[in-house]
Amino acid sequence: MCAQVWKIKIPVQVESCPPSERPGSPQLTAHTDEPELYFTNPQQLLDLVTELTEQNLSLIQNSTRVEETLEELQQSLEITRKKIQKDEEQMTLQINDMKQRIDKEKSRGVKLKLMVQLHISLNTEDQDVMLDALGEKVAEVHGSCVDERLTNLNTVEKLANIENHMSSLLESLDGIPGESLEMMKKIKDSEKRTRQREEKLVEQREKQKERMRRYLERSLADSKKVNVRKLMPRCMPVAQKVKVSHVDSTPAEDEFYASLYTYDDVE
Repeated sequence: MCAQVWKIKIPVQVESCPPSERPGSPQLTAHTDEPELYFTNPQQLLDLVTELTEQNLSLIQNSTRVEETLEELQQSLEITRKKIQKDEEQMTLQINDMKQRIDKEKSRGVKLKLMVQLHISLNTEDQDVMLDALGEKVAEVHGSCVDERLTNLNTVEKLANIENHMSSLLESLDGIPGESLEMMKKIKDSEKRTRQREEKLVEQREKQKERMRRYLERSLADSKKVNVRKLMPRCMPVAQKVKVSHVDSTPAEDEFYASLYTYDDVE
């Protein structure tokens, strides 16, 4: 901010003279009044200048302080704006994520609704058949994994026994040393490969038997006569006869020699 410039006006009192007393008039007197000064002491002028200078400096300091405060406010405003923009972006991402989740849950709800409708549409007999098949499968797994003896447990109790047995097996598996576990895995892999080779050999034998059976069926089947047009011998082309005519070539030879030798050569 520019410093203010103070202009000092010093009032001077001048008494007006009548026309008769003006210089150049015939009635001009020698006595004239001196102008009265505003400042009677030079120190008063110095004090006034000092006071105005201090006021100017205070105004400059105030303007500088206001500018600094304005810059701080602008910086804080920019920081607040960036923070609000960042929060807005995060809120937008969260809104999009929530929309995706809502769409996923809606699609899942539609699928569940269809499954419920399908389940309701099934009649009681089909449900009984499905439950019986499921109970047989659970009983088979229970007999092969948990206990081979016949029990009077229902399907839910058998499932609970299977889960408990699996949990105990997993716990015991964690306690097996690493070397023993690797050895057991190798043994199981070798048994699996052996079983696969045996199954492949059995399959190849079955295919070989099937091919032999088809071959025997074709060999024992009655041969059917196929009516095919009899092949005819290919006709030979007729030989063309060439006629030979005997022509006397003596005149032609005479003309040839005559063209070689002229009369000048003969002389």
